[in-house]
Amino acid sequence: MKELNDRNLFILLVILTTVNVVVYMICRNKTYFDFLIWNVFLAWIPFVLSSLIVFIYKYSKAKSIVLVVLGIPWLLFFPNSPYVITDLIHLTIKKDLYVNNENFTFSYWVDFIVINLFSWTSLLLGAISTYHMQYIVLRIYNKVISWCFVSIASFAAGYGILLGREYRLNSWEAITDWEKVTGIIKGSLTSQSIFFCLLFGLFIGIVYVTIYFLINGVSRTVQGSKS
Repeated sequence: MKELNDRNLFILLVILTTVNVVVYMICRNKTYFDFLIWNVFLAWIPFVLSSLIVFIYKYSKAKSIVLVVLGIPWLLFFPNSPYVITDLIHLTIKKDLYVNNENFTFSYWVDFIVINLFSWTSLLLGAISTYHMQYIVLRIYNKVISWCFVSIASFAAGYGILLGREYRLNSWEAITDWEKVTGIIKGSLTSQSIFFCLLFGLFIGIVYVTIYFLINGVSRTVQGSKS
């Protein structure tokens, strides 16, 4: 498993996020989609936490305590990264505004691209933060446990998306309103919700595995020709 160049990745992700916001502000003709900026901010939180965890693992002696302290909030906030893909539902919710003479208007395609830009950046943030976490788990334990961690995190994120999208639950409410969270969890454990979590967990896992192998498994060094 290759070690990431966190400095270059950080610069890339900042550029992508800035491009997202600039494109949105240029194309923005109403305030309905302003929540995208907030959502991509939330998607940054697990990346920041995982980057701190990697830094602490490399340079701190109090590794185990700090890893637990930061690892739990990472797991709570991680669903915010893939969650942004579900914002595509707003194109259906606002469908009447986009249809003219049974055809989609130009504004539909503008909003479609904008949401996908934010979704892609957020998915990258989530995938890279997962890569950070797998890197740490691999160093502490072994390859099998590291992939078990990825699987658990993916399906847990699927459940987190369910709680956020369908039950409008926020990550921080696990700390600020635990009674509300436990009540929602009890009511959400149905066969349909489990299938929802499995599907989204599979989606998140496929995105991650794709990026993982792009980094580690499907490249080779090509020597340039001498002039």
